[in-house]
Amino acid sequence: MPLALQAFTTPSNTNVVADTAAPPASLPTPAVFTTPSTPLINGNGNYIWSPNTASGQTVTFNTLFNLPGLPIINLGLPVSVFYAFAGNETVTVSASLEVVNVLGIVILTVPLFVGANGSNPENVVTLSADTLLALAVLDTVRINVTTTVVAPVTLPYDPANTGRYLGEVIVRTII
Repeated sequence: MPLALQAFTTPSNTNVVADTAAPPASLPTPAVFTTPSTPLINGNGNYIWSPNTASGQTVTFNTLFNLPGLPIINLGLPVSVFYAFAGNETVTVSASLEVVNVLGIVILTVPLFVGANGSNPENVVTLSADTLLALAVLDTVRINVTTTVVAPVTLPYDPANTGRYLGEVIVRTII
């Protein structure tokens, strides 16, 4: 199956949508890069976090990965989605595939997967799902990943007590 998309979580595609250390009026806000860290995912150590850092805070991220270059005609495409993620405390992830029409309205949502890292900062967890994607003229497709991260309450994390998080999506399809 050819590669349709390979992308990482970054401040440009990820927003903080809930944060126990932030006033609600300040949300959503873009995630920020933290100090590069391990474990690496495909050689990448660029973890993200909330601009607010507090010991033990809980942050929910929303990442949108747009799928470029898919044929824009009426058809069904088999799609395989792989997601690898890591974080320095409890991380839970859920993802769905969305078809969005020209007005920006989500017209189809397909649940893909749910998983967690077991609260181990050395775990890189890989989740996957296969689905059949129906496309119509001018529809766009994206993967919507929602992640909740709980920051640790102890050192030696750098920066101290932040709940860093890194994710990578790989999408393969038959074209």
